[in-house]
Amino acid sequence: MWQVRVSPCGDFDNHPFQSNHFTVEPLSAAMGAEVVGVRLPELSDEGVESLKQALWKHKMIFLRDQHLTHAEHEEFSTRLGPFAVDAYTQGVEGHRDVHPIIKEADEVTPSLFGGGWHTDSPFLPEPPSITFLRQVEGPPYGGDTAWANTALAFKHLSTTYQDMLRPLKVWMSARNNIATQAFLRGEALPFGDPDKLAQGMKGSYHPFVRTHPHTGEPSLYICDTYAAGIEGMTTHEARPIIEWLVQHTTQHAFTCRLRWQPGMVCMWDNAATMHLGPNDYDGFRREMYRTTIAGGVPV
Repeated sequence: MWQVRVSPCGDFDNHPFQSNHFTVEPLSAAMGAEVVGVRLPELSDEGVESLKQALWKHKMIFLRDQHLTHAEHEEFSTRLGPFAVDAYTQGVEGHRDVHPIIKEADEVTPSLFGGGWHTDSPFLPEPPSITFLRQVEGPPYGGDTAWANTALAFKHLSTTYQDMLRPLKVWMSARNNIATQAFLRGEALPFGDPDKLAQGMKGSYHPFVRTHPHTGEPSLYICDTYAAGIEGMTTHEARPIIEWLVQHTTQHAFTCRLRWQPGMVCMWDNAATMHLGPNDYDGFRREMYRTTIAGGVPV
């Protein structure tokens, strides 16, 4: 795997998105930005559209000191689009689309849910577009989230390799994740909903190179957790391609990492990123809540 150098003035333009409603400050050369000067519930409709444009440009945006309630989190999410079907949880009481992601201080596990490089629920026929996450409580260290810019990773492939990938479809399936979570819980099945289980196991075939629905930008639709094969290939043929592309996409030049703080919120674009949350904070409590916004069929 070759190493690349990325500069904000080079082949990825990470200059701040300009808005009259807030200030945007890039987090890294590859992707990510902080939105400053606004509290989300007070943002106008025009400001929300500017926020979306900032998201499409920087792939991930975050805001400090928001301290949203479940109701505020849910209400603002509706301004981004309709809710996606969540493949794993049923939401909190009274707010079915606000999903808890909580690890207690006494919980010790060798494999944390979301701990591998992935994009959210790609095994669905229509995977979610935006994920909106907030922190209520976090550890004094650890518990960060990292992202990889899959559009930038695609751009740094040779033209020959790009052309090879364009006609291919990747099989996204939750079968490996389902088996791992079931094993860790000592259960036969980790989901109470048999329809969700069946859909997760069956998975979906999506373009290996997808076109962003809002910007037209091509990006790799790759995932270490859910990419289970390539249409028309044997496992032995597909696995080296998938593994190499995950390594290529997650090299440091294409990534950013966020140090969470209580009250912080973050949004990312699942059509152009992968992410992970390392399992590195045993002994501390981490309380997060997530909403996901519906997306269409990848093309």
